[in-house]
Amino acid sequence: MATKATASATAADSTAENAQVVENTTATEKATETANTTSETVKLIYIGPNLPKAMLQCNKIFEGTKEEVNKELAGILEKFPLVEKMLVPINELAEKKDKVRTAGNIYNKYYSDLKAAALAYLDKEV
Repeated sequence: MATKATASATAADSTAENAQVVENTTATEKATETANTTSETVKLIYIGPNLPKAMLQCNKIFEGTKEEVNKELAGILEKFPLVEKMLVPINELAEKKDKVRTAGNIYNKYYSDLKAAALAYLDKEV
């Protein structure tokens, strides 16, 4: 009788362990699915020139997913596509601002091109 009780207890422990493994796996899979479906929220700052008619000012901060920020700036991005290149994460602000000031750097080129496009847009409007 004692052998049957021990065997039953061992079987019950084994079943409980299997159930726990299944629960842990399910929780891990759910966490992975959630991570894959949700976009990461970021803080971006615009480091380009001020755009005409107060469309976009230098140092404006945007918070949300990359898609949300692009959706908010859709009208501006249509007229000035380089604006997207001048949106940088806040933690990279100092480094990118230095690159904007450095002649021969790609961010300096983007800044100059945006400034020229903004002036052309103003001339076209007048």
